[in-house]
Amino acid sequence: MRQASAELSPTNEPIPASQMIGRERDVDELTSRLENGLHLWLAGPRRTGKTSVCDAVLTRCEAQGHYIAKVDLFRVGDAAELAESLAVQVIRNRSAAHRLVRATRKAGRAALSAAQATAVLKLGQELGEGVEIALSPGLAAEEPQKALDAALRLPEAVAKADRKRLVLFFDEFQEVAADRKPYGDPDAVTKRMRAIFQRTSSVSYLFAGSVEHVMRDLFGPSDRAFSGFGEFYELGAIDADAWRKGLVERYAVDGCLIADPALGRLIELGAGHPRATMLVAQQAHLLSVQLETTTISADLVELAFQRAIAGDRPTMEQTVESIRRLHRQALAVARGLATGHPPQSRLHPGVRDRVLKRLQHAGVVEHVARGDWRIINPLLRTYLAELDPLRP
Repeated sequence: MRQASAELSPTNEPIPASQMIGRERDVDELTSRLENGLHLWLAGPRRTGKTSVCDAVLTRCEAQGHYIAKVDLFRVGDAAELAESLAVQVIRNRSAAHRLVRATRKAGRAALSAAQATAVLKLGQELGEGVEIALSPGLAAEEPQKALDAALRLPEAVAKADRKRLVLFFDEFQEVAADRKPYGDPDAVTKRMRAIFQRTSSVSYLFAGSVEHVMRDLFGPSDRAFSGFGEFYELGAIDADAWRKGLVERYAVDGCLIADPALGRLIELGAGHPRATMLVAQQAHLLSVQLETTTISADLVELAFQRAIAGDRPTMEQTVESIRRLHRQALAVARGLATGHPPQSRLHPGVRDRVLKRLQHAGVVEHVARGDWRIINPLLRTYLAELDPLRP
């Protein structure tokens, strides 16, 4: 049986540490800083490897004896759910307490043995109100903000009680500032968070967000609660040598060989973008399975790239419509960047800068150097370049 293409090159979820390519230095550096009590934040477009790297860092920290906890704010809808999720994740670090929490949440307090009931009481006395949030489903909904404060204090209580360092990872942290205000007024919530976080000595905080301008606005301006809290960390680019080594090893798992010209073309088409490169690699492997060959040729890579674009077409169509809504010149500017013939010179400088900033905030383009902008996703870049400019 051949290796499944989606298992060989995952593209729809964070990649396990064992399958990451070219991120060893980032994982080492982030782990070292967090172990030494620093707080860090990362920002960048979705599917560029932030969560995969942070998950690998948590795995490394746990292997080295530290406590860990992770909350993905995309998955929690309000302050009560955030409080409960955080409390449960923190308690997981204590195996006995975690078993007790599971038993209590499943059967209720009435079903506990006398010994278990006594253990629950002692746990609450030792660690504070946050334990009750983990033990009692729905309790946080009665007073969400109070419950959230208790849950935010729990990591330090657990870490200090056990003389451990706890690394707490908030993924998609920009959600605290979302227009719908899921956790309450953003300024009030972030001020309470900062007030609690800055008084901790045993917890290292790691934040990641896929809406870069919102993350920068949360951590940058001096009037923001998180101003000066933690360091910005920028993931390094994955160089061609790392891609070559990683892709050759990945294909070898299924006994596949990829010739140098095909490998070079795959890396060129992926343009260093983690998800795009992995998607093309995945489609090339799938073609090899369908054609009953173990050789990845240059022709196979070209066809794989077109398949990758076709598979992402619905998403890219939505992106184009989003671009159209940004500004009446936004699509023209995006297409110009994609084709290498930008129309910016024909636009008023103020309009040009405004359009580019909106495209950047939307995660479509990135600023490479002075006057140099590019479409982030190489698949979208090709799609835009091939888009009919006469389409209304």
